Amino acid sequence: MPQSLRIDETVVSRVLESEVIRNLGVPSGLPDVERVVSVNARVEITSIDLETGYVVINGIIRATVYYAAQDDPSNVVSVRRNFTFSEREAITGARRGLDADAEALITDIDFNVINNRTIGLEFTITTDLEITAPDTVPLIEDREDLDIRRESFRIQRRIRERNYTRELEETVRLASENPDIRRVVDVDNSIQVSEITTSFDRIRVRGVINSDLLYTNQQGQLQYADLTYGFNETFTFTGVTPDMNAYVQTNIVSEEVQLVDNRRVRITSEVVFTILVLEEELVEIPTDIISPIDRLYPVRRTVIVERIVVEERTRVSARERVTIPQGNPDIARVISVSGNIRGGSIDVDAQKGGVLISGVINANIIYVADLPDQPVYFAPATITFSTFLNIPEVESNMQAYADVDLERIKASEISEREISVRARLDINLLVTERIRVPVITGVSEQPVQEPTAPGQGFTYVVKSGDTLYVIAQRFGVTVDRIIAINNITDPANIRVGQRLIIPRS
Repeated sequence: MPQSLRIDETVVSRVLESEVIRNLGVPSGLPDVERVVSVNARVEITSIDLETGYVVINGIIRATVYYAAQDDPSNVVSVRRNFTFSEREAITGARRGLDADAEALITDIDFNVINNRTIGLEFTITTDLEITAPDTVPLIEDREDLDIRRESFRIQRRIRERNYTRELEETVRLASENPDIRRVVDVDNSIQVSEITTSFDRIRVRGVINSDLLYTNQQGQLQYADLTYGFNETFTFTGVTPDMNAYVQTNIVSEEVQLVDNRRVRITSEVVFTILVLEEELVEIPTDIISPIDRLYPVRRTVIVERIVVEERTRVSARERVTIPQGNPDIARVISVSGNIRGGSIDVDAQKGGVLISGVINANIIYVADLPDQPVYFAPATITFSTFLNIPEVESNMQAYADVDLERIKASEISEREISVRARLDINLLVTERIRVPVITGVSEQPVQEPTAPGQGFTYVVKSGDTLYVIAQRFGVTVDRIIAINNITDPANIRVGQRLIIPRS
Protein backbone atom coordinates (compact mmCIF):
# COMPACT_ATOMS: atom_id res chain seq x y z
CA MET A 1 0.00 0.00 0.00
CA PRO A 2 1.36 3.49 -0.79
CA GLN A 3 2.47 5.48 2.26
CA SER A 4 1.20 8.78 0.86
CA LEU A 5 -1.51 10.18 -1.40
CA ARG A 6 -0.54 12.77 -4.03
CA ILE A 7 -3.23 15.36 -4.74
CA ASP A 8 -3.54 18.62 -6.66
CA GLU A 9 -5.68 21.10 -4.79
CA THR A 10 -7.27 23.94 -6.75
CA VAL A 11 -6.25 27.33 -5.35
CA VAL A 12 -7.72 29.58 -8.05
CA SER A 13 -10.09 28.97 -10.96
CA ARG A 14 -10.87 32.08 -12.99
CA VAL A 15 -12.05 33.16 -16.44
CA LEU A 16 -10.11 36.21 -17.66
CA GLU A 17 -10.85 38.51 -20.58
CA SER A 18 -8.34 40.87 -22.17
CA GLU A 19 -7.93 43.07 -25.25
CA VAL A 20 -4.86 43.04 -27.48
CA ILE A 21 -4.64 45.97 -29.93
CA ARG A 22 -2.06 45.95 -32.73
CA ASN A 23 -1.42 47.68 -36.06
CA LEU A 24 -0.42 45.69 -39.13
CA GLY A 25 1.67 47.39 -41.80
CA VAL A 26 1.28 46.08 -45.34
CA PRO A 27 4.64 44.72 -46.57
CA SER A 28 6.32 46.50 -49.47
CA GLY A 29 5.55 44.86 -52.80
CA LEU A 30 1.90 44.25 -51.90
CA PRO A 31 -0.86 46.56 -53.21
CA ASP A 32 -2.58 49.28 -51.17
CA VAL A 33 -5.61 48.43 -49.04
CA GLU A 34 -9.13 49.25 -50.21
CA ARG A 35 -10.95 47.40 -47.41
CA VAL A 36 -10.45 44.42 -45.09
CA VAL A 37 -12.33 41.32 -46.18
CA SER A 38 -11.73 39.06 -43.17
CA VAL A 39 -9.31 38.27 -40.35
CA ASN A 40 -8.53 34.78 -39.04
CA ALA A 41 -6.47 34.30 -35.87
CA ARG A 42 -5.58 31.77 -33.22
CA VAL A 43 -3.85 32.27 -29.88
CA GLU A 44 -1.16 30.24 -28.13
CA ILE A 45 -0.12 30.57 -24.47
CA THR A 46 3.69 30.40 -24.30
CA SER A 47 4.29 30.78 -20.55
CA ILE A 48 2.63 31.59 -17.23
CA ASP A 49 4.59 33.33 -14.47
CA LEU A 50 3.28 33.39 -10.90
CA GLU A 51 4.18 36.01 -8.31
CA THR A 52 2.57 36.86 -4.99
CA GLY A 53 -0.87 38.23 -5.76
CA TYR A 54 -0.70 38.25 -9.54
CA VAL A 55 -0.07 36.20 -12.67
CA VAL A 56 1.58 37.10 -15.97
CA ILE A 57 0.27 35.30 -19.06
CA ASN A 58 2.46 35.45 -22.18
CA GLY A 59 1.33 34.34 -25.62
CA ILE A 60 1.34 34.69 -29.40
CA ILE A 61 -1.51 35.61 -31.70
CA ARG A 62 -1.06 34.13 -35.18
CA ALA A 63 -3.19 36.20 -37.54
CA THR A 64 -4.01 36.16 -41.25
CA VAL A 65 -5.57 39.28 -42.73
CA TYR A 66 -7.37 39.22 -46.08
CA TYR A 67 -7.92 42.54 -47.85
CA ALA A 68 -9.18 43.80 -51.20
CA ALA A 69 -6.58 45.67 -53.24
CA GLN A 70 -7.21 49.35 -53.95
CA ASP A 71 -6.33 49.08 -57.64
CA ASP A 72 -8.51 45.97 -58.15
CA PRO A 73 -11.24 45.18 -55.53
CA SER A 74 -11.62 41.66 -56.92
CA ASN A 75 -7.99 40.91 -56.02
CA VAL A 76 -7.82 39.45 -52.49
CA VAL A 77 -4.42 39.66 -50.79
CA SER A 78 -3.42 37.79 -47.61
CA VAL A 79 -0.89 38.94 -45.00
CA ARG A 80 0.30 36.74 -42.12
CA ARG A 81 1.66 38.25 -38.92
CA ASN A 82 2.48 37.02 -35.40
CA PHE A 83 1.83 39.33 -32.44
CA THR A 84 3.27 38.63 -28.98
CA PHE A 85 1.44 39.82 -25.88
CA SER A 86 1.86 39.82 -22.11
CA GLU A 87 -1.07 40.31 -19.72
CA ARG A 88 -0.63 40.94 -15.98
CA GLU A 89 -3.65 40.05 -13.83
CA ALA A 90 -4.13 40.53 -10.09
CA ILE A 91 -5.05 37.11 -8.65
CA THR A 92 -5.51 36.64 -4.90
CA GLY A 93 -3.84 33.41 -3.82
CA ALA A 94 -1.26 33.30 -6.61
CA ARG A 95 2.35 32.80 -5.55
CA ARG A 96 5.58 31.18 -6.67
CA GLY A 97 5.80 27.43 -6.29
CA LEU A 98 2.24 26.73 -7.39
CA ASP A 99 1.30 25.14 -10.72
CA ALA A 100 -0.68 27.09 -13.33
CA ASP A 101 -2.49 26.01 -16.46
CA ALA A 102 -4.37 28.18 -18.96
CA GLU A 103 -6.40 27.69 -22.12
CA ALA A 104 -7.10 30.72 -24.30
CA LEU A 105 -9.47 31.45 -27.17
CA ILE A 106 -9.93 34.49 -29.39
CA THR A 107 -13.61 35.31 -28.93
CA ASP A 108 -13.86 38.45 -31.06
CA ILE A 109 -11.84 40.31 -33.71
CA ASP A 110 -12.40 43.92 -34.72
CA PHE A 111 -10.55 45.56 -37.61
CA ASN A 112 -10.40 48.85 -39.46
CA VAL A 113 -8.40 50.48 -42.25
CA ILE A 114 -6.23 53.22 -40.70
CA ASN A 115 -4.76 54.21 -44.08
CA ASN A 116 -3.99 52.47 -47.35
CA ARG A 117 -0.86 50.83 -45.82
CA THR A 118 -1.99 50.17 -42.24
CA ILE A 119 -4.72 47.97 -40.76
CA GLY A 120 -5.85 48.23 -37.13
CA LEU A 121 -6.64 44.99 -35.26
CA GLU A 122 -8.28 44.38 -31.88
CA PHE A 123 -8.41 40.86 -30.45
CA THR A 124 -10.59 39.83 -27.49
CA ILE A 125 -9.03 36.89 -25.65
CA THR A 126 -10.85 34.73 -23.08
CA THR A 127 -8.56 32.66 -20.86
CA ASP A 128 -9.52 29.84 -18.47
CA LEU A 129 -6.92 29.94 -15.69
CA GLU A 130 -6.42 27.31 -13.00
CA ILE A 131 -3.80 27.47 -10.27
CA THR A 132 -3.20 24.34 -8.22
CA ALA A 133 -1.07 23.44 -5.21
CA PRO A 134 0.57 20.00 -5.35
CA ASP A 135 0.40 18.27 -2.00
CA THR A 136 1.30 14.92 -0.47
CA VAL A 137 -0.95 13.54 2.25
CA PRO A 138 0.73 10.93 4.49
CA LEU A 139 -1.26 7.75 5.06
CA ILE A 140 -1.25 5.69 8.23
CA GLU A 141 0.96 2.62 8.02
CA ASP A 142 -0.32 -0.90 8.61
CA ARG A 143 -0.06 -1.93 12.26
CA GLU A 144 -0.92 -5.21 13.93
CA ASP A 145 -2.72 -3.45 16.78
CA LEU A 146 -4.98 -1.42 14.46
CA ASP A 147 -8.01 -2.52 12.47
CA ILE A 148 -8.13 0.03 9.64
CA ARG A 149 -11.00 0.48 7.18
CA ARG A 150 -9.92 1.27 3.62
CA GLU A 151 -11.80 2.39 0.50
CA SER A 152 -10.68 1.97 -3.12
CA PHE A 153 -10.72 4.82 -5.65
CA ARG A 154 -9.84 4.84 -9.35
CA ILE A 155 -7.85 7.96 -10.18
CA GLN A 156 -5.54 9.15 -12.93
CA ARG A 157 -2.02 10.40 -12.33
CA ARG A 158 -0.12 12.77 -14.59
CA ILE A 159 3.09 11.01 -15.57
CA ARG A 160 4.73 13.47 -17.92
CA GLU A 161 4.05 16.08 -20.58
CA ARG A 162 6.28 16.70 -23.57
CA ASN A 163 6.28 18.85 -26.70
CA TYR A 164 7.42 17.56 -30.09
CA THR A 165 7.77 19.68 -33.24
CA ARG A 166 7.26 17.99 -36.60
CA GLU A 167 7.16 19.31 -40.17
CA LEU A 168 4.34 17.66 -42.09
CA GLU A 169 4.54 18.02 -45.86
CA GLU A 170 2.28 16.66 -48.59
CA THR A 171 1.74 17.27 -52.30
CA VAL A 172 -2.00 17.37 -52.92
CA ARG A 173 -3.98 17.33 -56.18
CA LEU A 174 -7.16 19.33 -56.72
CA ALA A 175 -10.42 17.46 -57.13
CA SER A 176 -11.64 17.11 -60.71
CA GLU A 177 -14.44 19.66 -60.20
CA ASN A 178 -12.01 22.41 -59.15
CA PRO A 179 -10.69 24.72 -61.90
CA ASP A 180 -6.96 25.01 -62.60
CA ILE A 181 -4.73 27.18 -60.43
CA ARG A 182 -3.19 30.39 -61.70
CA ARG A 183 -2.05 31.91 -58.36
CA VAL A 184 -2.19 30.67 -54.77
CA VAL A 185 -3.60 33.26 -52.36
CA ASP A 186 -3.46 31.45 -49.00
CA VAL A 187 -3.92 28.18 -47.13
CA ASP A 188 -5.49 27.61 -43.72
CA ASN A 189 -4.85 24.23 -42.07
CA SER A 190 -6.54 22.40 -39.20
CA ILE A 191 -5.64 19.04 -37.65
CA GLN A 192 -7.90 16.24 -36.48
CA VAL A 193 -6.34 13.46 -34.38
CA SER A 194 -8.17 10.18 -35.01
CA GLU A 195 -6.08 7.56 -33.17
CA ILE A 196 -3.55 7.53 -30.31
CA THR A 197 -1.73 4.27 -29.54
CA THR A 198 0.70 3.66 -26.67
CA SER A 199 3.33 0.94 -26.67
CA PHE A 200 6.61 0.43 -24.84
CA ASP A 201 8.47 3.80 -25.00
CA ARG A 202 6.46 4.79 -28.09
CA ILE A 203 3.34 6.80 -28.87
CA ARG A 204 1.79 6.74 -32.34
CA VAL A 205 -0.56 9.51 -33.47
CA ARG A 206 -2.69 9.25 -36.59
CA GLY A 207 -4.98 11.84 -38.07
CA VAL A 208 -5.85 14.07 -41.00
CA ILE A 209 -5.03 17.61 -42.02
CA ASN A 210 -7.79 19.69 -43.54
CA SER A 211 -6.50 22.47 -45.81
CA ASP A 212 -8.67 25.35 -46.99
CA LEU A 213 -6.96 26.59 -50.15
CA LEU A 214 -7.71 30.02 -51.64
CA TYR A 215 -6.46 30.60 -55.17
CA THR A 216 -7.28 32.35 -58.44
CA ASN A 217 -8.22 30.40 -61.56
CA GLN A 218 -6.87 31.02 -65.05
CA GLN A 219 -9.41 33.85 -65.53
CA GLY A 220 -8.28 35.59 -62.32
CA GLN A 221 -11.40 34.68 -60.29
CA LEU A 222 -11.04 33.74 -56.64
CA GLN A 223 -11.64 30.03 -55.94
CA TYR A 224 -11.72 27.73 -52.92
CA ALA A 225 -10.64 24.09 -52.57
CA ASP A 226 -11.16 21.74 -49.64
CA LEU A 227 -8.13 19.42 -49.40
CA THR A 228 -7.71 16.51 -46.96
CA TYR A 229 -4.72 14.22 -46.40
CA GLY A 230 -3.51 11.94 -43.60
CA PHE A 231 -0.47 11.74 -41.32
CA ASN A 232 1.04 9.01 -39.15
CA GLU A 233 3.69 10.08 -36.62
CA THR A 234 5.57 8.05 -33.98
CA PHE A 235 7.12 9.72 -30.92
CA THR A 236 9.73 8.29 -28.54
CA PHE A 237 8.47 8.65 -24.96
CA THR A 238 10.58 6.82 -22.36
CA GLY A 239 8.61 5.08 -19.63
CA VAL A 240 5.35 4.72 -21.53
CA THR A 241 3.66 1.30 -21.45
CA PRO A 242 0.64 -0.05 -23.40
CA ASP A 243 -1.68 0.26 -20.38
CA MET A 244 -1.19 4.03 -20.06
CA ASN A 245 -3.46 6.68 -21.58
CA ALA A 246 -2.08 9.45 -23.80
CA TYR A 247 -3.76 12.73 -24.75
CA VAL A 248 -2.57 14.87 -27.66
CA GLN A 249 -3.05 18.54 -28.42
CA THR A 250 -1.80 20.04 -31.68
CA ASN A 251 -0.81 23.58 -32.54
CA ILE A 252 0.08 24.68 -36.07
CA VAL A 253 2.98 27.12 -35.69
CA SER A 254 3.38 27.92 -39.37
CA GLU A 255 2.00 26.80 -42.73
CA GLU A 256 3.10 27.35 -46.31
CA VAL A 257 1.79 26.44 -49.74
CA GLN A 258 3.75 26.24 -53.00
CA LEU A 259 2.38 25.83 -56.50
CA VAL A 260 3.71 22.64 -58.13
CA ASP A 261 1.64 22.92 -61.32
CA ASN A 262 -1.85 24.06 -62.27
CA ARG A 263 -3.41 21.01 -60.53
CA ARG A 264 -1.10 20.38 -57.55
CA VAL A 265 0.17 22.25 -54.50
CA ARG A 266 2.76 21.33 -51.87
CA ILE A 267 1.51 22.13 -48.35
CA THR A 268 3.92 22.31 -45.40
CA SER A 269 2.83 22.65 -41.77
CA GLU A 270 5.07 23.05 -38.73
CA VAL A 271 3.12 21.39 -35.92
CA VAL A 272 3.76 21.21 -32.18
CA PHE A 273 2.37 17.98 -30.65
CA THR A 274 1.78 18.32 -26.88
CA ILE A 275 1.52 14.80 -25.47
CA LEU A 276 0.27 14.17 -21.93
CA VAL A 277 0.60 10.66 -20.52
CA LEU A 278 -1.67 9.55 -17.67
CA GLU A 279 -1.63 6.36 -15.66
CA GLU A 280 -4.80 5.01 -14.13
CA GLU A 281 -4.33 3.73 -10.59
CA LEU A 282 -6.50 1.97 -8.02
CA VAL A 283 -5.66 3.57 -4.66
CA GLU A 284 -6.69 2.24 -1.27
CA ILE A 285 -7.23 5.06 1.21
CA PRO A 286 -7.50 4.54 5.00
CA THR A 287 -10.75 6.23 6.02
CA ASP A 288 -11.42 5.01 9.56
CA ILE A 289 -10.13 2.98 12.50
CA ILE A 290 -12.72 0.35 13.34
CA SER A 291 -11.51 -0.98 16.71
CA PRO A 292 -11.36 1.31 19.78
CA ILE A 293 -7.81 2.13 20.78
CA ASP A 294 -6.70 2.81 24.32
CA ARG A 295 -4.54 5.92 24.66
CA LEU A 296 -4.26 6.35 20.87
CA TYR A 297 -6.25 8.92 18.93
CA PRO A 298 -6.74 8.96 15.12
CA VAL A 299 -5.38 11.97 13.25
CA ARG A 300 -7.68 12.83 10.35
CA ARG A 301 -7.45 15.06 7.34
CA THR A 302 -10.27 15.58 4.85
CA VAL A 303 -9.22 15.55 1.18
CA ILE A 304 -11.23 15.82 -2.00
CA VAL A 305 -10.82 12.79 -4.25
CA GLU A 306 -12.04 13.14 -7.83
CA ARG A 307 -13.19 9.72 -8.94
CA ILE A 308 -13.47 9.03 -12.67
CA VAL A 309 -16.99 7.94 -13.65
CA VAL A 310 -16.81 7.86 -17.46
CA GLU A 311 -14.65 9.01 -20.38
CA GLU A 312 -16.21 9.27 -23.82
CA ARG A 313 -15.36 10.67 -27.24
CA THR A 314 -18.06 11.58 -29.74
CA ARG A 315 -18.85 13.77 -32.75
CA VAL A 316 -21.86 16.02 -33.30
CA SER A 317 -23.08 18.32 -36.08
CA ALA A 318 -24.68 21.77 -36.15
CA ARG A 319 -26.37 23.69 -38.97
CA GLU A 320 -27.57 27.29 -39.37
CA ARG A 321 -29.14 29.45 -42.13
CA VAL A 322 -27.41 32.83 -42.32
CA THR A 323 -28.76 36.00 -43.93
CA ILE A 324 -26.03 38.38 -45.10
CA PRO A 325 -26.06 41.82 -43.43
CA GLN A 326 -28.09 44.74 -44.72
CA GLY A 327 -25.90 46.90 -46.92
CA ASN A 328 -23.90 43.97 -48.25
CA PRO A 329 -24.42 43.19 -51.95
CA ASP A 330 -26.08 39.96 -53.09
CA ILE A 331 -24.18 36.68 -53.32
CA ALA A 332 -22.74 35.43 -56.59
CA ARG A 333 -20.94 32.47 -54.98
CA VAL A 334 -19.56 31.46 -51.60
CA ILE A 335 -15.78 31.11 -51.47
CA SER A 336 -14.95 29.87 -47.97
CA VAL A 337 -15.87 29.91 -44.30
CA SER A 338 -13.76 29.75 -41.15
CA GLY A 339 -14.83 29.65 -37.54
CA ASN A 340 -13.98 29.23 -33.88
CA ILE A 341 -15.87 28.31 -30.73
CA ARG A 342 -16.81 31.42 -28.81
CA GLY A 343 -14.84 31.49 -25.59
CA GLY A 344 -16.94 31.11 -22.46
CA SER A 345 -19.94 29.84 -24.43
CA ILE A 346 -19.45 26.12 -23.75
CA ASP A 347 -21.91 24.90 -21.12
CA VAL A 348 -21.53 21.33 -19.82
CA ASP A 349 -24.29 20.17 -17.49
CA ALA A 350 -24.35 16.76 -15.83
CA GLN A 351 -27.91 15.48 -15.44
CA LYS A 352 -29.38 12.20 -14.32
CA GLY A 353 -28.75 9.78 -17.17
CA GLY A 354 -26.49 11.96 -19.31
CA VAL A 355 -24.69 15.21 -20.10
CA LEU A 356 -26.04 18.27 -21.94
CA ILE A 357 -23.41 20.16 -23.96
CA SER A 358 -24.14 23.48 -25.68
CA GLY A 359 -22.18 26.38 -27.11
CA VAL A 360 -21.76 28.99 -29.84
CA ILE A 361 -19.58 29.05 -32.97
CA ASN A 362 -18.49 32.35 -34.52
CA ALA A 363 -18.04 32.00 -38.30
CA ASN A 364 -16.55 34.26 -40.99
CA ILE A 365 -17.93 33.76 -44.52
CA ILE A 366 -16.14 35.08 -47.60
CA TYR A 367 -18.23 35.42 -50.77
CA VAL A 368 -18.03 37.00 -54.21
CA ALA A 369 -20.61 39.76 -54.68
CA ASP A 370 -23.06 39.74 -57.58
CA LEU A 371 -21.61 42.93 -59.08
CA PRO A 372 -19.87 43.58 -62.43
CA ASP A 373 -16.33 43.84 -60.94
CA GLN A 374 -16.88 40.72 -58.73
CA PRO A 375 -15.58 42.21 -55.42
CA VAL A 376 -15.15 39.93 -52.40
CA TYR A 377 -17.13 40.53 -49.18
CA PHE A 378 -17.21 39.23 -45.63
CA ALA A 379 -20.33 38.14 -43.70
CA PRO A 380 -20.33 37.11 -40.00
CA ALA A 381 -22.41 34.20 -38.74
CA THR A 382 -23.36 32.73 -35.38
CA ILE A 383 -24.15 29.02 -34.97
CA THR A 384 -25.58 27.59 -31.75
CA PHE A 385 -25.35 23.90 -30.93
CA SER A 386 -26.81 21.69 -28.22
CA THR A 387 -26.58 17.94 -27.76
CA PHE A 388 -27.52 15.48 -25.00
CA LEU A 389 -25.26 12.44 -24.53
CA ASN A 390 -27.06 9.49 -22.93
CA ILE A 391 -24.84 8.02 -20.19
CA PRO A 392 -26.84 5.98 -17.63
CA GLU A 393 -24.26 6.13 -14.82
CA VAL A 394 -24.18 9.95 -14.68
CA GLU A 395 -25.94 11.73 -11.80
CA SER A 396 -26.82 15.41 -11.49
CA ASN A 397 -24.33 16.02 -8.63
CA MET A 398 -21.33 14.93 -10.73
CA GLN A 399 -18.84 17.14 -12.54
CA ALA A 400 -18.64 17.06 -16.34
CA TYR A 401 -15.82 18.47 -18.45
CA ALA A 402 -15.86 18.69 -22.25
CA ASP A 403 -13.06 19.58 -24.65
CA VAL A 404 -14.93 20.71 -27.77
CA ASP A 405 -13.01 21.17 -31.04
CA LEU A 406 -14.36 22.55 -34.29
CA GLU A 407 -13.30 19.74 -36.59
CA ARG A 408 -14.82 21.10 -39.82
CA ILE A 409 -17.01 23.96 -41.04
CA LYS A 410 -18.53 24.44 -44.51
CA ALA A 411 -20.84 26.94 -46.22
CA SER A 412 -22.99 26.87 -49.34
CA GLU A 413 -25.32 29.33 -51.05
CA ILE A 414 -29.07 28.87 -50.58
CA SER A 415 -30.20 32.05 -52.33
CA GLU A 416 -28.79 35.44 -53.26
CA ARG A 417 -29.21 36.56 -49.61
CA GLU A 418 -28.90 33.32 -47.62
CA ILE A 419 -26.08 30.89 -46.84
CA SER A 420 -26.19 27.47 -45.17
CA VAL A 421 -23.38 26.87 -42.64
CA ARG A 422 -22.63 23.35 -41.38
CA ALA A 423 -20.20 22.55 -38.57
CA ARG A 424 -18.81 19.27 -37.26
CA LEU A 425 -17.57 19.10 -33.65
CA ASP A 426 -15.34 16.62 -31.83
CA ILE A 427 -16.15 16.26 -28.12
CA ASN A 428 -13.90 14.66 -25.50
CA LEU A 429 -16.02 14.20 -22.37
CA LEU A 430 -14.89 13.41 -18.83
CA VAL A 431 -17.35 12.90 -15.96
CA THR A 432 -16.03 12.74 -12.41
CA GLU A 433 -17.42 12.62 -8.91
CA ARG A 434 -15.78 14.68 -6.18
CA ILE A 435 -15.88 12.93 -2.83
CA ARG A 436 -14.75 14.35 0.51
CA VAL A 437 -12.79 11.56 2.17
CA PRO A 438 -11.64 11.68 5.83
CA VAL A 439 -8.14 10.22 5.46
CA ILE A 440 -6.41 8.72 8.50
CA THR A 441 -2.86 10.10 8.42
CA GLY A 442 -1.69 8.65 11.74
CA VAL A 443 -2.41 8.23 15.44
CA SER A 444 -1.55 10.45 18.37
CA GLU A 445 -1.01 9.76 22.08
CA GLN A 446 -2.67 13.10 22.84
CA PRO A 447 -6.33 13.91 22.18
CA VAL A 448 -6.80 15.64 18.82
CA GLN A 449 -8.74 18.88 19.01
CA GLU A 450 -12.25 18.32 17.71
CA PRO A 451 -14.96 20.83 16.73
CA THR A 452 -16.69 22.49 19.70
CA ALA A 453 -20.18 21.66 18.40
CA PRO A 454 -21.63 18.67 16.52
CA GLY A 455 -21.42 19.15 12.76
CA GLN A 456 -19.43 22.38 13.17
CA GLY A 457 -16.40 21.17 11.26
CA PHE A 458 -13.11 19.30 11.51
CA THR A 459 -9.56 20.06 12.57
CA TYR A 460 -6.80 21.04 10.14
CA VAL A 461 -3.10 21.48 10.96
CA VAL A 462 -1.45 24.41 9.14
CA LYS A 463 1.45 23.39 6.88
CA SER A 464 4.31 25.33 5.34
CA GLY A 465 3.09 27.62 2.54
CA ASP A 466 -0.51 27.72 3.77
CA THR A 467 -2.53 30.92 3.90
CA LEU A 468 -6.12 31.34 5.00
CA TYR A 469 -7.08 31.87 1.36
CA VAL A 470 -5.39 28.65 0.24
CA ILE A 471 -7.00 26.70 3.09
CA ALA A 472 -10.44 28.16 2.34
CA GLN A 473 -10.11 27.27 -1.38
CA ARG A 474 -8.96 23.77 -0.48
CA PHE A 475 -12.02 22.98 1.63
CA GLY A 476 -14.62 25.03 -0.24
CA VAL A 477 -15.40 27.56 2.51
CA THR A 478 -14.86 31.30 2.90
CA VAL A 479 -11.96 32.97 4.68
CA ASP A 480 -14.41 34.92 6.85
CA ARG A 481 -15.98 31.70 8.19
CA ILE A 482 -12.57 30.31 9.16
CA ILE A 483 -11.66 33.59 10.89
CA ALA A 484 -14.95 33.72 12.78
CA ILE A 485 -15.01 30.11 14.03
CA ASN A 486 -11.36 30.25 15.17
CA ASN A 487 -11.48 33.81 16.65
CA ILE A 488 -8.48 34.86 14.52
CA THR A 489 -7.38 38.45 15.20
CA ASP A 490 -4.53 38.64 12.64
CA PRO A 491 -5.46 36.74 9.42
CA ALA A 492 -2.00 37.35 7.92
CA ASN A 493 -0.24 35.68 10.84
CA ILE A 494 -1.01 31.97 11.01
CA ARG A 495 1.81 29.61 11.96
CA VAL A 496 2.92 26.15 10.87
CA GLY A 497 1.48 23.52 13.24
CA GLN A 498 -1.45 25.71 14.29
CA ARG A 499 -4.73 23.79 14.51
CA LEU A 500 -7.74 25.37 12.82
CA ILE A 501 -11.37 24.31 12.93
CA ILE A 502 -12.63 24.15 9.33
CA PRO A 503 -16.42 24.62 9.12
CA ARG A 504 -18.38 22.21 6.98
CA SER A 505 -19.08 23.67 3.53
